[in-house]
Amino acid sequence: MKDDKLYVVQAQKGGDVERLRFMINNMRANKAYRYAVEREGGDPEGLVLEKLQTRFQNYRDSWRGNPRYAIEHNLHHDSFTQTGLTPLCIDVETAAICDLACPFCFRQWIATPDKLMRADLYYSIIDQCEELGVPSVKLNWRGEPLLQPNLPEFIDYAKRAGVLETIINTNAVTLDEEKARALVDSGLDLMIYSFDGGTKQTYEKMRVGRFKENSFDVVYQNIRRFAEIREEMRSPFPRTKIQMILTEDTRKEQDSFFALFADCVDDVAVKAYTERGGKLRDLDERTRKLLGETTEKWKIKGDAAYWCDMRGTFYISDGRLPCEQPYQRLMVTHDGRVSMCCYDWGMAYPIGYVSEEGYKKGDRDYQVVMEKARIGAKGFEHLTNVQMPRRYVNPAKRVSTLSELWQGDIINDLRQKHLENRLEEIPVCRRCPFKETYRWIKVEPKNEPGIC
Repeated sequence: MKDDKLYVVQAQKGGDVERLRFMINNMRANKAYRYAVEREGGDPEGLVLEKLQTRFQNYRDSWRGNPRYAIEHNLHHDSFTQTGLTPLCIDVETAAICDLACPFCFRQWIATPDKLMRADLYYSIIDQCEELGVPSVKLNWRGEPLLQPNLPEFIDYAKRAGVLETIINTNAVTLDEEKARALVDSGLDLMIYSFDGGTKQTYEKMRVGRFKENSFDVVYQNIRRFAEIREEMRSPFPRTKIQMILTEDTRKEQDSFFALFADCVDDVAVKAYTERGGKLRDLDERTRKLLGETTEKWKIKGDAAYWCDMRGTFYISDGRLPCEQPYQRLMVTHDGRVSMCCYDWGMAYPIGYVSEEGYKKGDRDYQVVMEKARIGAKGFEHLTNVQMPRRYVNPAKRVSTLSELWQGDIINDLRQKHLENRLEEIPVCRRCPFKETYRWIKVEPKNEPGIC
């Protein structure tokens, strides 16, 4: 049985439907609404409220709808430009540094700078988001946003610019009381916790401290205390979500993971392990034999990808699908390089720059990481296999706007190749482990349920 598209995040509680309902029902408390009312001098008839609720509904409908429309109508270059579609989210790397050394993270084998974004660059990006009408901004990418001291001010600036949904992903290691209260005040809309493991033992194995020991008990209490602080401050925001990556260690702890957070986090989910993909040839001999009938039927080779989801359903890929991300979002690094995909961790395929810092400094920040890893400096001891990121394209060394890059030749050439099923011609896409870019066959071997 073939499934058209499957998504990497699977909710055990809440999910996207509840997220939409929550945001629309609480729009009066959204800081973007409060700033809009200030500008309008009031909202006695609720027209501003209705406008923002409709805008948010359209944003969430467009998240899947825009890529679907573009793919169905083969849109790229001029045909895409003519639609007038703009990015739905800009991921801004306010902090590239991270205080953990998770063994499964891309940081462990692709050099990642320990840098913070300059405030003036951030404000410039948000100003462009306001001009484009971008509805959502995520204030992190490869690092831990709570290490950015300007984070609350950054969030507030985005809300003042009319951004409806501000988001961060955080490990919550430094989420103390002061930061918690500042985040609530800032107008943050969604905070996604990354917490891998349903037990102390698994969590501390998966979430290793980089500069000092990381503690399950401390982080767990940080998350619980945040829920209390938000209630004390009588704010519905930020909505909270927690997700765990499914690995061999965490898969059996889904029930305990849910039990830990069901009463203090709004949404609980698990996510497919995508940092390093999985190939059929990597499976044990027994499993490969069980899959033999399916692989022969569909003529699938050993280098095909596989996926075992949260419910224990096993899938094998028999091909690729056009990626949605080039029709949804852009990523901006701490130094102003722009990418079209959150899985291009090393910026191997940049589409341009919004700051001259990105091309004037070159790879110096990355080379610093390599040198510190070589000598085993504190915080770099785990980087025994780290390598310099590859560079597959070299955009023109000039400052462009987000709008220009969104409509530029590099990203449109990539869109065209995806639509023509030529992903293999794009090195960064050919090796991409993102489960949502694969076409899946559900495997149900006879007399062997639950082979995951």
